[in-house]
Amino acid sequence: MSINPKNHPGRHAGLLPIDNPMLAFSIALGCVVVGFFLPIFLIGAGLGLIWLLWISLRIKRMCDHHQRVIEHESDARILAEHSATLLRCLIDAADIPIVATDGAGCVIHANGRSQEILGIGSTMIGRRFDELMPERALHELEADARTNEPGHARLALPIAGEMRQFDVSADPVSFSRGAVLTFRDITELSRAMTLKADFAANASHELRTPIASIMGAAETLSGSARNDAQMVDRLIEMIGNNATRLELLACDLLDLSRLEAEDQPAQIETVALAPLIDKVFGELRSQADRRELALGYEIEPGLDEIITDPALLGLILRNLVGNAIKFAHQNTKVRVVIRSTSVVADRTAPIPAKLDRPMGIALEVIDRGIGIPIAHQQRIFERFYQVDQARAGSGAKRGTGLGLAIVKHAARKLGGTISLESVYQIGTTMRIELPRCAPGDDSPDGSGSTIP
Repeated sequence: MSINPKNHPGRHAGLLPIDNPMLAFSIALGCVVVGFFLPIFLIGAGLGLIWLLWISLRIKRMCDHHQRVIEHESDARILAEHSATLLRCLIDAADIPIVATDGAGCVIHANGRSQEILGIGSTMIGRRFDELMPERALHELEADARTNEPGHARLALPIAGEMRQFDVSADPVSFSRGAVLTFRDITELSRAMTLKADFAANASHELRTPIASIMGAAETLSGSARNDAQMVDRLIEMIGNNATRLELLACDLLDLSRLEAEDQPAQIETVALAPLIDKVFGELRSQADRRELALGYEIEPGLDEIITDPALLGLILRNLVGNAIKFAHQNTKVRVVIRSTSVVADRTAPIPAKLDRPMGIALEVIDRGIGIPIAHQQRIFERFYQVDQARAGSGAKRGTGLGLAIVKHAARKLGGTISLESVYQIGTTMRIELPRCAPGDDSPDGSGSTIP
């Protein structure tokens, strides 16, 4: 707020006789001098003094008014600076890149995330936006926004050597004739949508294959093959194998659905490791015997019990040991090794609140088998992904392709992670790390369990 002398009541005060203090003082002084000779002039001197006092009060009011105006302007300026600082802090604190340009298309502001993600930082203020970002579609969005035409687009931008998807909005700023661009990273959302579409397609395919086999076998049985005993036996076996495969698919899909449900938290309780592993081995013993495999486990001494969800831990063991049995070389051994360790929490996998022990565990399932080629190791945790479908046989012998995806989700439900070490044709070690579930060093020692 500024003072406009044209609107002020005391304008041109020095030019008006009524507001001139020197004139009033001169008249009063002259009347006093003349009053020595003509007393009547003393009345004029008194009136001059009253006039002088009135002018002084008037000038004081004017000065007070000016002071209030100056203070108001100062407060308004401080408030404006504070608001501008707060706005800059809010923009800088935003978790998405925000870039502002002026009417010439030059960058006038870029927040911290713009530096981290797009590489546009404070050192680039003043440079043209189209020089900093090479994508033509971005240039068009920014240019259109400067002509009062807001825009929106989904673009793939190269970030740190990786193409990431962004939802970009460009809006005009009328007072500066510039534009503001916001970049929302939707890479994970796009991947989730792609996974959802792939999941639906893969599930349909995996379900259609055994259903088609069962229907074909049923039609053949109702036709000419009904009197061929050998063919009937083969077709009945085919129907049984594919029905078993459908059952496995249904069970795995239900397990995966339950693991992804956010309204079903992990049920944490004390779990004895040796009995749980014995139970899993008992369920898989017949499969191991058919392939002449030995099953064994090693538990670190003092680690007889942990706190976890027994159903989830059993699901993890069942799938990992089942996979190891399927792909291990005959006459070898599948081992489960569990030991306590310090596990770094994964920010993307929240830890259940009831897990409050000082240590975590590392669970390893080790086989000596055909291994996993390096080219496939990054994808084996995807749903329905199989390195070589033919290697697992067909029908009931072939996996559903969901086992490792289930293990990954079960581990994340417990705040853990999964990794692997594998050498093709040598063997594979699957490693699960679960945090805050094991006692620390100050706990009473117990006797470990080992089965050779």
